[in-house]
Parts: sequence; structure tokens; C-alpha cells
Amino acid sequence: MNQYSHTFTVTCQDMNKDYRLSPHAVLLYFQESFARYMGCLHLAAFDLVKEHRMWIITEMEAMMMPVDTFWGDDIVVTVWVSEITSLRVYVDFRVAHADTDVLIAKGTSCWNLMSANTRKLESTDCIVPKITVLPEMMTASHKKVRFPKDGTVLKQVTHKVNQLDLDFNGHVNNRSYVSIAMLTVPDAFLTTHRTNRFVIHWLHESYLDENMTCTLRQVDENTYVHLIKREDGETAAEIFSVWEPLTSTVDVAEVAMRR
Repeated sequence: MNQYSHTFTVTCQDMNKDYRLSPHAVLLYFQESFARYMGCLHLAAFDLVKEHRMWIITEMEAMMMPVDTFWGDDIVVTVWVSEITSLRVYVDFRVAHADTDVLIAKGTSCWNLMSANTRKLESTDCIVPKITVLPEMMTASHKKVRFPKDGTVLKQVTHKVNQLDLDFNGHVNNRSYVSIAMLTVPDAFLTTHRTNRFVIHWLHESYLDENMTCTLRQVDENTYVHLIKREDGETAAEIFSVWEPLTSTVDVAEVAMRR
């Protein structure tokens, strides 16, 4: 199997106010499709746990297109592997409307195999024979994105990790970091701008009842860095986001007509 595609139906929670698919939803459907793809290859989490291994995602980059996506629309998420190194598996993806194939989002990500016993990274040699690599379909450079270190601190918030933030492993879900980061973005800015690119680096796990501190730093007019730290000072995640001003808003009557 060279690629894997799955069709999802957009829910009301997947949309932003401007009727665009939210970054949280893009991450959700991408990770779900990756898990399903690995399941087809017998490399899913429930397969690897028998060998005391687990998947971890360390990086993701997504480019968002200015395309309307409404509740009830069917979207197709396609994933494939574009590169494998000794320790890393790069998985690319695209999200498109099912009926027109109009692109909604695309991106790349970096995954590692980790030993469940030692918590150290393991070689990808054991999975190479099972995966077809498509280097010609590389979405973006796999060179690590370096976030700007300068900028003005605009806001800092504290978030206490609750049960809704956790996944089945008992630590903060990857998508929850996106939600925590968005808590720092001013409401006035959110109503007049939309995300067109975001890059996430996941660095350290966090757990229930930890107090997470998220700092928003403005690099330039439409570029921000969200730094999320644990109580012990370790960086749990960093998010680099690029925004663009909203030039128009879909009329709600148009949405009603589509339904």
C-alpha cells in the first residue's frame, strides 16, 4: 500500500468562525488517518505494544488553504511516507473536498519509534520492509523549522491540565497543546484573522493537574510563537503560527442554502 485515504464528514466543531477547517481538526483527522494507515500495515499502536514499542510524533507542519469547509461536507485525508531515516519516519498528508478534490490543507510530520521500556528512540530498520516510501511526493522540506527567538511578549496564561486534555496514554493529547496555545491569542485578533500555516514541535510529555504556562510572542504583524512550559520549566511544546487578515466572511444564508 503506497498511500492511505479515508473520508470524514465535517462536524460543527471542526470549523472556525470563517467556515474554514480549524488547525485542531486538521491535526485530528491527520493523526486518525495515520493510525488507520499503520493499522493496515500491522504497525499500529496495538501492534507495536506487543514488541514494547510505541509511536511518538515530534513535529508537524501544515499549510491551510483559504477554502470554505462547511458542516456536513465530506473531506478526504490522504497520507503517505515520503522519507525514512535511521530514526525518523516522515509522513506527509493532504486534506481535500471529497466531491471536487479542492485542496483544504497539506503538510508533513516526523514520527519516531520509542521503546516503551527504556523511553529511548529505536531504529526504524524493523518497519522499513513494510512501508513504501514516496520521495517524489514530498510536501515540504524535512529540515527542522527553527522558530524565531526574538519578538514581543503579548500575553501569558496558565492552564491546569484536566481530564479533557488527556489521551488514552494518560498524558496531554497532542491536539490539546493547540487548544492551550490558542488561549493566548487575543479574541479581537481571532475574529479578524485566520491561520494559514502552523508548525508544532512536541518536546516533553505533561500530565494531569500540572500547571502549564503558555507565553505568546509576536514576531511580526502576523507571525507568532506560542511557548508552552511545564511546572518544572521544561518546554512541553512550541507552536509557530502564521496568520492572514480576513478579507471577507461567508454569508450565513449561503451556508443555510448549502444544507
